[in-house]
Amino acid sequence: MSKSKTDNRGFSLLEALLAIAVILVGILAIVKIFPLAFQVSQAAAKATIATNLAQAKIEEIFYLDYDNITLGALEAKHRLSADPANPFYYYQRQTVAEYVDGNLNYSATDTGLKKITATVYWRSPILKNEKNLEIKILISKK
Repeated sequence: MSKSKTDNRGFSLLEALLAIAVILVGILAIVKIFPLAFQVSQAAAKATIATNLAQAKIEEIFYLDYDNITLGALEAKHRLSADPANPFYYYQRQTVAEYVDGNLNYSATDTGLKKITATVYWRSPILKNEKNLEIKILISKK
């Protein structure tokens, strides 16, 4: 009885090259994802900072007496730092106060409710466009 020549064990060079090519394609796909994931992480960090900056202004105003909160632009849109080395240089904030009625619609007269809106602006690292975030609070006459 003779053995046939098709009983070879192991991999051929072609099979090894094909396996390496498949692994390389997978590795390259993963490597391509890292810059995008980094940009998404940066965008989330910037949105978190913007939220904290808006919240800080809202809390500052919240502790004022109702009568000490003036109407209109409490803070015109401006950079939060004049120093380009400061991380807040890339953020702008605007704060507005207005009277609102019981349905939260604008009112020209004092209804006992003031709506404070703090808006923070920054540039998106992904799309390179201006993003903004608003936080609003109602303050009532005590």
